[in-house]
Formats: sequence, C-alpha cells, structure tokens
Amino acid sequence: MKFLTTLFCFAFCFSASAELEYHSERIKTMDIEVLQQIIYKNIKKLEDKDEAPELLIKDSLQIVLAQPDQSIGISAIFDQLRTSSGSDKKFAAALSSITDDALASIKNKDKNKDLQRAQNTYVYILNNMLGELQKLKEISHYKTIIEQIRDANLRFSDHLIAHRLLNSMAESESPSKFAATIIPKKDPWWKFW
Repeated sequence: MKFLTTLFCFAFCFSASAELEYHSERIKTMDIEVLQQIIYKNIKKLEDKDEAPELLIKDSLQIVLAQPDQSIGISAIFDQLRTSSGSDKKFAAALSSITDDALASIKNKDKNKDLQRAQNTYVYILNNMLGELQKLKEISHYKTIIEQIRDANLRFSDHLIAHRLLNSMAESESPSKFAATIIPKKDPWWKFW
C-alpha cells in the first residue's frame, strides 16, 4: 500500500511540475505588483525553509522568466532567487528542470493551441534565462545548461511561428542560436582545413 501511495504522489508531483501555471499571455495581463507578491512569498518560504526548495525555485523562475517585456526586473529577482536557494547546485537543478521541460515542449510538433501557448512561453523563458546566464557562463553548472540549449538545435514549427506572430507580434530567434552566441560551438580539432 505504501508503494502505491508513493507512486501516486510521485506521478502527481511529476505531472504538476511539468505544467506551466503562468503562461506569458496571462502574465502580460497581470498586475506587476501581484506577480512580485507571488515571487516574494516564494522567496520568503525559501528563506524560512517552509517547503521543498526545488519546486519553489522552479515555480518562481518560471514566472520571472516568462515575462514577454521584462517588466518586473528579471535580473534582480533572478539574483535574489539564486542567493535564496542556498547553493548554485540547487539553483542550477531548477534551471535544468525548466530547460528539460522547455526543450521537450518546443520539440513537440503537435498543433494543439494549449501546447503552442506553452511553447511560446518556453521560448520567452529560455531566451530570458540565457540572458541571465551570460554573466555566469564560466560556472560549470550554468555552462552545461547553455550548452544543452545550444546543442538542442531548436527549430520552431510553422504553427508556433504563426502563434507568436499572432499573439506576441514577435519574431524571436531560436534559443539555440542565442546560446551559440554565448558559448560558440568549437569545431573538432581534426577540422583544421
């Protein structure tokens, strides 16, 4: 019985953590003060060690990084979350989890409108994340995340491109291309000609 309960809890937590609670379209319409309150409540819980830090960090980062217009000061909150997490390892684990979810979502070629909304949000998340990680690219945990995004060779489906143009009026570059500007891919040593 304990095994089934544990399995159910794990499945529920996993499915809940893969879902985006706040899409970029929703965030765009929300009051900045409300968003800041949500994030600062999570930071307070982190500092008080009230809940599991990984989930709090991930949830807060998804809200902060999903900003289409970067209106709530991403850099300051990103740095505060990094400090409140207690270690670069925990913080990088949360970023890595978000990256895994984002890459899986963007690579999905389904035509579902909800998926396109999530993909659009993940494009903002990855590009904003890379913008913040530029200054941390020498730290191995973060360098690995940048390289993972770079090596994913993300290409937007026609449906996602249309969705972005319709809802965001934005044509953004692939996060993989952005990551390649931060840490360029080196040619193998044997390609010298």
